[in-house]
Amino acid sequence: MTEQPAIDFRARPLLPEYADYLYPRLQSISSDTGADAGLPPVESIDDFVGRLDSANIESVVFAARSRVSQGDWRLTNGYVASVVEGHRDRLVPFGGIDLRSESLVSDIEEAHEHHGLRGFCVDPFQIQRPADDPALMPVYETCGRLKVPIVVTLGAMPGVDASLECGSPLALDHVAADFPELIVIGSHSGWPFTREMIATAWRRKNVYFENSFYHFAPGAGEIVDAANEWIPEKVLYASAYPFVPLEETLARFRSLGFKSGVDALVLRENARRILESTGSLR
Repeated sequence: MTEQPAIDFRARPLLPEYADYLYPRLQSISSDTGADAGLPPVESIDDFVGRLDSANIESVVFAARSRVSQGDWRLTNGYVASVVEGHRDRLVPFGGIDLRSESLVSDIEEAHEHHGLRGFCVDPFQIQRPADDPALMPVYETCGRLKVPIVVTLGAMPGVDASLECGSPLALDHVAADFPELIVIGSHSGWPFTREMIATAWRRKNVYFENSFYHFAPGAGEIVDAANEWIPEKVLYASAYPFVPLEETLARFRSLGFKSGVDALVLRENARRILESTGSLR
């Protein structure tokens, strides 16, 4: 039987502009952890889209990151929109949010209304705060008003100079309660706080999570157990490409032991439901 294609909820084509950001960060991760985290060569957007078929990936959430307050940030939300313009049937652009920007709300509005970005990604660790810090409330309020999902980076975050507490998914419990109509997606499954992430998604109907980069970490088997027995509709697949290969990562993920029927939800249907319900999937 032919396997159903997946939706990858967090991947970034290794464009030259991303390489400028990722290569130095990779060196920092390798230095901090001793891990050899090599990246593939720089690619074009056409090369990346062409690989999706061979990897059996239907579509990808292009999860942007913004640091426009730096002044020399090349990977702007406008750039992301222009890159995906010819591939919106396969690439769903989510904008990046720079929490140090002095025009936070208007940045989000412009990216959504003028550039057609369909959701947003935010990194609380950028300002060394947890996800429920007051500084992030305008982000949640604006995304809720625009009816678009928000992806919140959580977890251990190697190579990031911020307290591990900034990655705790318990903060999403407060966010979800305060913004019950906002779809909130925890990235990296909150590992090593895996049980806390599972519990938050279980008790809050508007909280989901993807486990990019950490599906194979110690203790991550609890994610499979939770999907099989408890919250099959709350877990999303994400590769974290280009940190890991598209094809190999998806193949390994399929072998983790998801039950028949649950695997289809995790690999495709949960993501499709979120993206369609918010108008993010064309």
